[in-house]
Formats: sequence, C-alpha cells, structure tokens
Amino acid sequence: MTDLHCHILPNIDDGAKNLDVAVEMLNMQKEQGVRQVMFTPHFKIDEMTYDTFVQKREKSQQLLSSHEAYRNSGITFKTGCEVYFSLKLLELEDLQSLCFEGTDYILIEFSTKMKPYGIREALMKLIGLGYTPILAHVERYGYFAENPVLLYDLVMDGCLAHINAETLLKNSVRRKTAMKYLKWDLVHFLCSDSHSNEHRTPNIKEGYEVIRKEFGEEYVQWLISNSEKVFDGRDIDLSVVKKPKKFLNFWI
Repeated sequence: MTDLHCHILPNIDDGAKNLDVAVEMLNMQKEQGVRQVMFTPHFKIDEMTYDTFVQKREKSQQLLSSHEAYRNSGITFKTGCEVYFSLKLLELEDLQSLCFEGTDYILIEFSTKMKPYGIREALMKLIGLGYTPILAHVERYGYFAENPVLLYDLVMDGCLAHINAETLLKNSVRRKTAMKYLKWDLVHFLCSDSHSNEHRTPNIKEGYEVIRKEFGEEYVQWLISNSEKVFDGRDIDLSVVKKPKKFLNFWI
C-alpha cells in the first residue's frame, strides 16, 4: 500500500515532534502494510518563505534518513508537502518543488473555517500550468458538506481528492460525509494524514477495511492502485463521477 499524506518528518510541523516519534511512526506504517510513503509536511506561504521551508524540509529528511530504521524499513520514500491554499501560490516561480517528488501532483489544503476566495479559479490556473491538485481530506470542509456540488465541480475541472482513514474509524458527521463522497466517486485516494505515534496514528489498513465492507474489494483495489500510480507520477484511472442531488433538504 501507498500513503500519500503523512506528517512523519520530525521537527518541522505539528507532526512527529522528534526523531524517536518519527521512527516509531515508520514502524507503524510498516506494520500496516505500507510500502511507499510520501512525506508531506505543512507549507503555509503566509507564515514561511518558500526557501526557508525547502531548507527545513531537507534538514528534517536528512535527520530521518540517517537513522537505521529508515534505511532498513523496506519502504520507499518520496518528499512533497501539504500546501495551505493561498492566492499567493500563483506568484511563485517554482511550484515544482511543492509537488510530490518526481510528479506534477500537488497536495492542497483549505481552511476548515470558511471557504477561501477564488478556489476554483486558482485551481484552474494550476491545472492550466500542468499541475494536478489533490485536495486534502475533503470531508473536513463544512462548505463542501453543505453543498457537495462545489467539490463535484472541482473534480470535474480536473482536481483529485482524498479522505483520511481516521475519519472512517469514528462514528461522526464527517464519517457520513466521507461515505457519501465515496458513494458519488468524488474520492480518489485514502491517506492516513498521520501526525503522531499516539494520536492520529498511521491507520490506513483499518480505513481500507471499512471501505471494503461498504463498497467491496474492487473499490479498495482501485483506490490502492490510484495511490501507487500517483507515487510513480502516472495518471490514474478515473471513474464516472455522480453529481450529488438534493431531495427533501438531504444530499443523495
């Protein structure tokens, strides 16, 4: 399996707080059956310059890669980041270093509090430049849940989307939202978005089990294949997306 979104790199964001935690998270990924990991630390252009972020990310990965557990894990690692959406991103001359290593896929996170201005127009510009936005944990955005046609439109424009495995393991409103997105084929990947060895841990295997019970083995294998292809920089096999419809004030 492949995990395209996690915060295992130490001492860089709100993920692994030190090298020991990062190593434990690597071991947990291995126990989950994960064999390919994309490191995706947070990048907020309004809080840190691009050059500073790249330097911090490189330093963090060098620290982790020096550990024996990293070298002997049997896991293939690549580096990307989770980019917090800002219109300032379009001003950067080099977006390639923010993409998943060796690919044109770029992981985008939105505010969970309010819909940012200019989402669709900005993402269309990114697509026009040759990048493919992957929208992080789409079940977390209330404005998508209130009007899932917003997410549908972005997917139809060429964006891809993922949900977090942890969401599927809790009986919550977000879980119900995620299950609807899966039903409508608005989800292309399952990721762990793991941050720690104690809370928000690597748990992608358990997430796939939930999907397997609800939607079957074929759906699980499609999601797994999508993640593998993106990790390699290849195009994924797109499904036929269903447009959400409203009936008696409920989205069906």
